[in-house]
Amino acid sequence: MKIPEMFKQVIEDTFYDKKIEIWSSGTIKDDEGAEVGTGKVKKIDNFEGNFQFSTREYIQQEYGKEIEANAIVTCDKTIAQIGNILVYNSNDYTIKSKIISDSHTTLLVNGSDENV
Repeated sequence: MKIPEMFKQVIEDTFYDKKIEIWSSGTIKDDEGAEVGTGKVKKIDNFEGNFQFSTREYIQQEYGKEIEANAIVTCDKTIAQIGNILVYNSNDYTIKSKIISDSHTTLLVNGSDENV
């Protein structure tokens, strides 16, 4: 089924209202080059999307995958890849799965929201 571009635009204008950043992940080094941990290394993209918390059980039932994820992000399109870090509302989430469909892209992410 081909989704018309006009319909995609209506979805984007209605639901994709959250500002989201994508960062590469890797080894973090201090000023002297010593490894001090892992985490966000470099910002690679930003986009607007829809973010909603979910349960692992719902994600398994809806997507048929056993993935350790606690939130679902949908957007028009993104260059994000599995393993990248998604930043939303000043909190970090690791991308665990990327599902591309006709009308949108779904990212299943895992992390915590300290503001909840």
